Amino acid sequence: MNYSRQNTIYQVGGSLSEEASTYVVRQADSQLYSSLKAGQFCYLLNCRQMGKSSLRVQTMRRLKNEGTACIAFEMRELCLHEVTEEEFYGGFVSYLVSEFNLDIDLETWWHGYNIMHPALRLNKFIEEILLSQITSNIVIFVDEIDSVLNLNFKDDFFAFIRSCYNKRADKPKYNRLTFVLLGVATPADLITDKERTPFNIESQAIELTGFQLHEAKPLEKGLIGIAAHPHTVLQEILHWTGGQPFLTQWVCQLVSSLSHIESGAEADCVTQTIRTRIIENWLAQDKQQHLQTIRDRILNNEQLACWSLGIYQKVLEVGELAVDDTPEIMKLRLSSLVIKQSGYLKVYNRIYQSVFDNNWVEKELQKMRPYAEAFAAWEASERDTSQLLHGDNLRNALTWANGRSLSDKDYQFLVASQELELSQVLSRTEIALEQEKQAIENSQKAQLQVRRSKRLSLIAVVAGLAIGAIPIIFTSEPLAVLLNNIGLENYQAEKLNTALPFYNLALLIKQNYREAYYNRGKVYEDLNNFNYARINYNAAKNLGLPQAYSRLARRYILDKEYLLAANLLSEGLELPLKDQREKYTMLKNLGWARLGLARLGKKTYTYLEAEVPLRQAIDLYEKRGSAHCLLAQVLEDKKETRSSLSQWRKCLEFSDPLHPDERYWIEDAKRRLVSDTAK
Repeated sequence: MNYSRQNTIYQVGGSLSEEASTYVVRQADSQLYSSLKAGQFCYLLNCRQMGKSSLRVQTMRRLKNEGTACIAFEMRELCLHEVTEEEFYGGFVSYLVSEFNLDIDLETWWHGYNIMHPALRLNKFIEEILLSQITSNIVIFVDEIDSVLNLNFKDDFFAFIRSCYNKRADKPKYNRLTFVLLGVATPADLITDKERTPFNIESQAIELTGFQLHEAKPLEKGLIGIAAHPHTVLQEILHWTGGQPFLTQWVCQLVSSLSHIESGAEADCVTQTIRTRIIENWLAQDKQQHLQTIRDRILNNEQLACWSLGIYQKVLEVGELAVDDTPEIMKLRLSSLVIKQSGYLKVYNRIYQSVFDNNWVEKELQKMRPYAEAFAAWEASERDTSQLLHGDNLRNALTWANGRSLSDKDYQFLVASQELELSQVLSRTEIALEQEKQAIENSQKAQLQVRRSKRLSLIAVVAGLAIGAIPIIFTSEPLAVLLNNIGLENYQAEKLNTALPFYNLALLIKQNYREAYYNRGKVYEDLNNFNYARINYNAAKNLGLPQAYSRLARRYILDKEYLLAANLLSEGLELPLKDQREKYTMLKNLGWARLGLARLGKKTYTYLEAEVPLRQAIDLYEKRGSAHCLLAQVLEDKKETRSSLSQWRKCLEFSDPLHPDERYWIEDAKRRLVSDTAK
């Protein structure tokens, strides 16, 4: 193909200027503008090079023309290596003074309040200086917030922004101040300290989608003169890019450099250009490091890389995959590799699918897995058990897997290897036990001695497993119960790694042993292996164990999967619950899940729906703290201050400081009650 024209109408990378003729107006433009005019806090949290900054430039222009005071703060400039809190907040205030042209001797003012924490000085500056000198509406765009996420004091900064919103109820002048957050992050990333209230202000999420054909007409300008049908060429370009803004500008620039595109040859010309100028030898041609950044975002997260590649591989295989908005899925979407449409995960576009194809996935997985050769042989042999891991190789693989989220295939491989390792010694164990039993019977020992001998053998065998010896397995169901009970004894003694093999053995003997699944889930949860914990709780739930509903739902809640938790608990409450304590826990967790949904601003979920099950839980057990702590938060969010404080007092009175959730709520209660006393 002939490339002769040089066309500068398209801009590949960077923010488009206010006057850029190729700026594409999307639905997000009107949504952001109207939300800011209404005084709503907004956030555009999306993957890189989706046009966030260009949208910000255009929106600022419109707002400034109408009299709104606007500035944009690029946080990357402030978040230098090892920046201190003093430097960070001082720099932020200095920028406000400069951009808004405020009348203040900043150095004197700032150092005059050295007694205060820098975040408190920023709060004071906003209220006493900024909102006093600027009388119009103010919008502060905080761009590239992902630069802030690695700072060890980031929670304080986002808590400051949240406080500006919360002050609107008591100080009307804060209604003039609005923040817009832009960057590659999820809302859950902003405040990660579990002891603090999450970043849950009522704000507008602005969704940035790819260019649609009817929106992208400004891009046709650069194609006029080289194509008989510019609209058709643009249509073919979008067919490849999925409307991804950076890719679309890039391909338009490449295609516009062609000397001529014949009528009817549009698809071939676009396809050949993309294949030769982008896909083939993509590392060398990716000058703006767009594709490399996608690759690095997937691979550089050591804990999630294998899992992310496994999910992406599934999407490649089936075309689309039904998913929920789990934290892991949200992080995968931030890579830009996939998008979620109507509840299904799909590859964003044909270019990504061509560059990051199944061969690429397999090569990267092989680089990661310490057991890559065995795994490949297992897959190639249609899962022949002779290719599974055993001995030191298995133990090394399990050590590597600990703390990582893996793909389903990896889990299946490792679980199959564990099961084979255990089951291979089954016959030897049975023979050994039978010999021991016969020896005792032959010597006419008492039956008590038989039971003691069995128990000692079990303990010795599993102790051997714990230190790396070959595991021993038993087949009778009573022994499965005994193993489970020994596991419980060790769990209660906080010997988690000792308890785990007992549950493994119990489940090998009795495969539908729901209590063992549940108990093993608790061990995994205490070991912070939350994926395994969820798998085991789910297995116990599917076998009808009531307490598994509450445990699994709590994991969903902590992972902010509130809808999954609420649906699961509603299902669990339909069970014939004989234990009122379990009913209390389900009702309490249902209120907790609904509180999370209400805070997300889902119109179909209200605070009243969270309040009802919490009051029902309190009716069952009035002197348990959790339901009071959660009800206090519901009432606080409903602005029922007096009732909320009453519940915070009961939260403080009845909560257990050793309870995994109540210990955090106790601190919340103390802060609320101290604050109320100060008033």
